[in-house]
Amino acid sequence: MFEQHLPGYIEAFKTAPWIVRESPHYRSHYVAGSLAEKEIDYIVETQEKACVDILDFLNLPAPERSISYYFYPDADTKKRLMGNPWFAQSVYADFAVHALYTEEHRIIGPHEDMHLLSLPLGLAVGFIQEGLAERMVGHDWFGNSFTGTVREAMSDQHFTFSPDLLVSHQAWLDTPDDFARQYYALAALFSDYLITRFGKEAYFKFYTALQRGATPDENGWQYESVLGIGPDALFTDFKSSLATGSAT
Repeated sequence: MFEQHLPGYIEAFKTAPWIVRESPHYRSHYVAGSLAEKEIDYIVETQEKACVDILDFLNLPAPERSISYYFYPDADTKKRLMGNPWFAQSVYADFAVHALYTEEHRIIGPHEDMHLLSLPLGLAVGFIQEGLAERMVGHDWFGNSFTGTVREAMSDQHFTFSPDLLVSHQAWLDTPDDFARQYYALAALFSDYLITRFGKEAYFKFYTALQRGATPDENGWQYESVLGIGPDALFTDFKSSLATGSAT
């Protein structure tokens, strides 16, 4: 199993009084009286469809174990039980997703599931891994197009990106939280650009070749080896596609 950096992660959630709904690919955990309990049928239907769509896209068989989902009624409860108030996290070792489910933030759909179901392909650098997951969603966090979100962000001098994102996991970790939505949209656009330009087969081969623990030079060589173009040149072409509108 891949190592995962989970700052603050705790396991108090394991003894919480969850209600559990079993479905073909999921074990959904939620608390009594919560919005998730009220909408559990919709949640299960949404996630089961996401799972089928992801496996079909990846051309992989269903996993042998169910994905465990934990739906939290608010950020404070999520932080108290698993250590982090952020919208959602997938935990590889547990094959689990911890997510907020509130009136403001219904965190469901394919993103976190893709992180788990794509593990047989390996663990690419964050920009590529998040791009694959976010592309599957099809829009940014607020339902806007990826292109519109990125172009609007590019008018802000504080939103910057460089070829380092293509080869360095640390470069992804260093992107500012203030622009998280915009960087996720950018990542989705880049993965879509790669799939459109090189095809799914080459993309998956490339995704598997990138190693999160490899050096930027080692990962840069994988671009040359698999895609036939270095990361700097590819990055330039991608930026041009954003400017001309060929990125969607």
